[in-house]
Amino acid sequence: MISVLDQAARHVGQIDPYVPGRASEVRLGKLSSNELYIGVSPQVRDAVAACTDSAHMYLSQGGLVEAIARFTHAGPARIVATSGSDELCFLLGALLLEPGDRVVLGRPCYRINEIVGHIARAELNYVPLVDGAHDLEVMAEASQGARIVWLPSPHNPSGVTVDPEGLDRFLAEVPTSCLVVLDEAYRDFADHGRRPQVNRLLAQHPNLVVQRTLSKAFGLAGLRVGYGLGHPRLIAALNAIRSPFNLNAAALAAAVSALDDRAWYRLAVTSTRAERARLEDFLRGHGFSFWPSQANFVTVHVGDRAEALCARLAVLGIQIRNGVDLGLPGSVRISVGAPATMAVVRRVLREESANLLAGSAVPHARPRPA
Repeated sequence: MISVLDQAARHVGQIDPYVPGRASEVRLGKLSSNELYIGVSPQVRDAVAACTDSAHMYLSQGGLVEAIARFTHAGPARIVATSGSDELCFLLGALLLEPGDRVVLGRPCYRINEIVGHIARAELNYVPLVDGAHDLEVMAEASQGARIVWLPSPHNPSGVTVDPEGLDRFLAEVPTSCLVVLDEAYRDFADHGRRPQVNRLLAQHPNLVVQRTLSKAFGLAGLRVGYGLGHPRLIAALNAIRSPFNLNAAALAAAVSALDDRAWYRLAVTSTRAERARLEDFLRGHGFSFWPSQANFVTVHVGDRAEALCARLAVLGIQIRNGVDLGLPGSVRISVGAPATMAVVRRVLREESANLLAGSAVPHARPRPA
C-alpha cells in the first residue's frame, strides 16, 4: 500500500503552485501583487488597535455580514464571509466538485482556480482569452456538462472586463447544473459602465456566485477578508462547511471599519484610477502595446525585454511581475503604486523605450498558454 507521504506527493505532483509577487525592500516599491498603495485609513487602524480587547474570544461574523449587506445592498442570507476571497474558491471546490467533474477556465487563468480543480481531481477545460477578454461564446459551449465556470472580471492578469450585456447572454446559456463564479476582486477600479448589476443577476440566476475581496480597494490584503454573494441555499451550504471562526478579531474589526469608511474607499479608488490613467497615457504616447485596464494594474507587452526590465527596476527597489509567472510570457504586469514610484517606472520605461519597442509585439489575439 502506498505511504501517506507518497500519496500526498503524487496528488500535488501536477499542481503548479501559486507564486506570490516578489517583495521589495522599499515599502512603496512593491508593484508585483496589486496591493493598495495608500494603505488603510486611520479609522481602520484605530479599529484594529481596539480589537485586542476581544482577542481572547471567538467572534461572530454577524457584524461583518451586516456591513457587507449595507455596502452591496444584498440581503444577509445571500452573503458568506471568507478568509480572503481565495477561501471561497476552496469552499466551492469542496462543496461541488467530484473527481472527473469538468471545470472551465480562461487561459491564462487565476492560478487558485486551477489549483482547486487539481485538488478535486477535476477535468480542467481551458478557453484562451481573446484580446485579453474571456471568449464567452466558447465558454458557454464548454459549460454544457461542466460543474463550474471560473470567470474573473476584471481578469487577472489582463485587466479586461467582460461586457455586461455579453454576460447577460452568457448566463442565459449556461445550464443551471453549472455554477458560474464571477470573480470581481478588481470591480471597484472599473468604469461604472463595465460593472454588472449583480443583484439583478443573482435574482435571475441561482447558479451564479459573485466573489469579492477587501484585499484590493479596501487595502486589507494582509488581514485576509473576502466574501461571496449567491442564492441563500448555496450560501447556507457554504456556511455549513466553512470553518466556524474563519476570520480573526483583527480582520473582523478592520473589515467592518473599512466598509463603513466610504470617504477613504472613494479616495483609494479615485487615486488609483488617476495613476492608472497616467501610466496608460504614457504607454500610449510612447508606442507601447498593452491592454487597457479596468483593474489596479496594467499589463504591458515588452517581448524579450521582460526579464531585463524587471531586473532594472529591482535594482531601484521596485518589483513588478514578469508575465511568464502569469501565463503571459513577453509581458510584465505593473501594479499601480504611489505617484513617486510610478514616476520612476515611467522614467525607466522612457529610457529603455528603444530596446523595449524593438523587442515588443502586438498582444497575441489568443495568448500563449502558461
